[in-house]
Amino acid sequence: MQKPTTLVVGGAGYIGSHMVLGLLRADYPVVTLDNLSRGHRELVPGGEFVAGDIGNPDDVAQVFREYPVKAVMHLAERAIPRC
Repeated sequence: MQKPTTLVVGGAGYIGSHMVLGLLRADYPVVTLDNLSRGHRELVPGGEFVAGDIGNPDDVAQVFREYPVKAVMHLAERAIPRC
C-alpha cells in the first residue's frame, strides 16, 4: 500500500525543508507549496514543488486538483520583530 501524499506548506524554509527530507526518507510522496518570500527553492530536497501562496485560494486549489493530497503540514511563517 502506497503511503499518502503529504503537502508541506513552507517546505522551502529551514524547518520545512527538513520535514520534506524526513518524509522523503520515510518514502512518503511530498508536494511542497511555498511562495519563496522567506524560503529558497534550492533547499527543497525533492518531491514536487509548487510556487504559490497559502493565502491564495487558487494556488491551494491547484495543488489539490493536481495531486492526491491526504495530509497537510503547515510550516510557513513570517517572523516579525517586536518593536
